[in-house]
Amino acid sequence: MIPARRVMESQAMRASRITRGAARRASGARKPAAAHARASKPAQKATAKLVAVPLQPVLYRFCKAGWAVLVEKQPNQQGTRFVCPFCPLSHRVSGPVRGFRKVRRAQWVKLHRVDE
Repeated sequence: MIPARRVMESQAMRASRITRGAARRASGARKPAAAHARASKPAQKATAKLVAVPLQPVLYRFCKAGWAVLVEKQPNQQGTRFVCPFCPLSHRVSGPVRGFRKVRRAQWVKLHRVDE
């Protein structure tokens, strides 16, 4: 008999070439332990994270007709002075200035005036 053939006959025929040890390692031998470790973690509550809602900017009209200043409305905010781009004065508003916007006349008339 050929020695290579003898070795082949002594082993059982398998569909794959993976050895028993490798098959055992690849199988779910460790999966129950890993699943158990994951299951023991406490579940996170949905209310744990508080999402900060961005404050809605408020429009105020000032010295130049048709122009409004965007002011971020903050509770308990001290007055903020900003330098007016249209006149040599500075104006006081109730929060931090976030920009300027051109508005139509009908909208501009309805807006609150800034404190001088």
